[in-house]
Amino acid sequence: MRRLQKLARHSLTRFLALAALGFGVDLTLLAILHRFTPLPAAAVVSIAFWLTYALNFALNRHFAFHADRGPIGRQLIRFLPQVLLDFVLTLGAVLAFQALGLALPVARVLAAGTTLALNYALYRWWTFRSAPSPVTARPEPEPVPTYR
Repeated sequence: MRRLQKLARHSLTRFLALAALGFGVDLTLLAILHRFTPLPAAAVVSIAFWLTYALNFALNRHFAFHADRGPIGRQLIRFLPQVLLDFVLTLGAVLAFQALGLALPVARVLAAGTTLALNYALYRWWTFRSAPSPVTARPEPEPVPTYR
């Protein structure tokens, strides 16, 4: 039971749960836009991506990394290169997989799998990293008495 509690408290577990939720939203938007609009695949992937990423940022900030106590401005500045890199990788992967003959939803699933670990690492150690705590002077340890 302790292991399950420890696992549930870990940021990776929460990140993966939110990633699954967000990816469900992404695929739903992708399917709706692909089915009911004349937009090309690049536009459909882009719209679904950006809407889902905004949702993921907010959810991960609050639930996965508990970073909502810190200033959002600094986090958004760090988030910008992360999201741009992920967007380029995702769109490039989707278009490449489609060029290989895969259907859009399948291409999107494979593209997401290629960026999952990168996104966790960037969220954890870059976007939502804790501010360094001020260095405090450590008191000198008390001398151990010697008995002769």
